[in-house]
Amino acid sequence: MTPKERAAIEAQRILAQFVPPPGAVALAKEPKLPGGAGGVGYLYTTTVHAVRYWQVREDAPTLLAWENAHMPRTFSQENVLIGPPSWNTLYTLPPVPPWFVRRELNAQYYDVGGGETVIMTDAAVAWEPPRPATEVIPASVTVVTIAADWPSVSHQATITSVPTVRRLAALVNGLSPSTVGGVLCLGGLGLTLTFSAKAGGPPTAVAWGPDGCGVVAFQLNGKNQPDLMVPVRKVSDPSSYDSMVLKTAGLHWKLP
Repeated sequence: MTPKERAAIEAQRILAQFVPPPGAVALAKEPKLPGGAGGVGYLYTTTVHAVRYWQVREDAPTLLAWENAHMPRTFSQENVLIGPPSWNTLYTLPPVPPWFVRRELNAQYYDVGGGETVIMTDAAVAWEPPRPATEVIPASVTVVTIAADWPSVSHQATITSVPTVRRLAALVNGLSPSTVGGVLCLGGLGLTLTFSAKAGGPPTAVAWGPDGCGVVAFQLNGKNQPDLMVPVRKVSDPSSYDSMVLKTAGLHWKLP
């Protein structure tokens, strides 16, 4: 299967995990929804969707609370957008590298009048495209300098252990091409990794980031390359990109 085909199957699997409330009737097509209803903007350009509509005689806030109590515990509830005319909850599952960078179920509850509510369930999966083999750090690197420059703290360290340098290069080479589009992402802390073939030599590759959307800027031999991307996690998460870099390098910097 192609990455997109695999993502489409995963979206259908996620959609099937939605638990419709008692009395909900599945609708054959998209119904007319009230104007001004809120929606969710999707961050990634490689997102596939699976959508289904339900109608039930109950008010939207009651249904939202019921669903929060009955969704499978494998989902995390990220945020709630309170109406009227719509009440929305976003449920997420962890990313699955190297296939899916984002998996979520957006449940929207629309008050359509007469004591009736329409529920839209939108399962969205963002898939990771393959990375060209020409856009990777070469095996010739033997030195890496890691720098952190945050408002509250500044660090720098140079690593000359070739096995460690190559593990760090593999970490950057394992990132997928960025599919973040149309948004301004701030708030990332990020690290700067500068790889060289020898101590004091010119940079072979530089990686900056990630920013608040998980984007890592990348440069090879002084030329900018397409952005890379990491799954968005808290920096305190042991599996986050920042934490993995510091652990691999044997650094004990405290991430702000």
